[in-house]
Amino acid sequence: MSQDLFIKNIRRLYTPLTADAEDPARPVHEVANAAVLILNGRIAEIGVERDVCRNAPNDVPVLDAEQRVALPGFVDCHAHPVFVGERSHEFHRRNAGTTYQQIAAEGGGITASAQALAEASTEEMVRQSLPRLDRCLLCGTTTLEAKSGYGLVWEQERKQLEAIGRLRQCHPIDLVPTFLVHSVPASRENEREAFIEEVCGRMLPAVAEKHLAEAVDVFCEDGAFAVEESRKILMCAQELGLEIKLHANQFGHTGGARLAAELHAMSADHLEHLSDEEIAALADTKVVCVLLPACIVFLGNLPYPRARKLIEQGARVAVATDMNPGSSMTESLPLCQTIAAVHCRMNPAELLWAVTYDAARALRHHHRIGSLEMGKEGNITLWDIPHLEYLSYHFGAPLLTHAVVRAQVVVSQGRIGYGN
Repeated sequence: MSQDLFIKNIRRLYTPLTADAEDPARPVHEVANAAVLILNGRIAEIGVERDVCRNAPNDVPVLDAEQRVALPGFVDCHAHPVFVGERSHEFHRRNAGTTYQQIAAEGGGITASAQALAEASTEEMVRQSLPRLDRCLLCGTTTLEAKSGYGLVWEQERKQLEAIGRLRQCHPIDLVPTFLVHSVPASRENEREAFIEEVCGRMLPAVAEKHLAEAVDVFCEDGAFAVEESRKILMCAQELGLEIKLHANQFGHTGGARLAAELHAMSADHLEHLSDEEIAALADTKVVCVLLPACIVFLGNLPYPRARKLIEQGARVAVATDMNPGSSMTESLPLCQTIAAVHCRMNPAELLWAVTYDAARALRHHHRIGSLEMGKEGNITLWDIPHLEYLSYHFGAPLLTHAVVRAQVVVSQGRIGYGN
């Protein structure tokens, strides 16, 4: 298949630029009447169409944008897309007054997902996950983090990571695998120390040796792992050459944000509860603060992160879906942008950075994706909108018309178009 493509007749193109990566104002570069030339899967020329046309070979396939808006492919930097089954009954129980913690204590929550995964084959995990990846594409996502964490015990964690590996081979979305140490299995609750030793002595070395994941995430919360337990696991991961990140401060001031700053993690995710001191520490250490606003809507009982304070302090802020069956069942980054605009008071430029360049930084992939610049991978989305501000304003509508991944048109006229 050709890795060349000439995209012409773009009404407006919006992108962050690497040169502005440390600018707290988060400026967005805009080009009217734009075109993009992709050669060998990477952007070779970008700018005003009349200029780009001069360097476009005659035999390159052409995609007419038909006066649509072009944006970088979105990067969803916190997601749990590979799972089996669903938990809609828990959603409605919570709405009737049962808490997330009560459901978990009854064997629901993560335990229920772990049981479903244990009973499923790798092939079944792949089969059920493929439609979710397609829906991500239809929402503009071209790079997606894929966490494990529903296996709990190593045999099932490995199976989940292997399913992620198979999906990487058969789906055009760029999946970035993360090994999530989610919680202590119920059967091992009285053996916490021994379980953590197993994580550090067996699981993490296997992940590193077999390249099953790029990063290790720990759920540092009450009911999961305490700060000192999390520190032990994460420092072991760092010693093995793996990147680290944390679920932090979702249900309270549990110390995860401070730990992320202390260990210079890639990202600290959730952050519904933050003190001024924690915000300053995250900003100073340049840990990417990943906000998950759809999860807050879905659970219904958590505060929104102090996004404005984070941004004013110079923190790097990303927005992600937290797609998972229990607390955020959505594939839509545009929806998350709307929620962040309303409840976190983020403006359109900040939102674009949050789902492109800064989201790519949260995965340590900003050198190759996250902006439309020469030399970067040709991941581009086209939208039926008049300008950037409109995307988060008109929520819940299928506004994407095309998605391009490394020059391959994988969504065409709003329909999945790969594999044909």
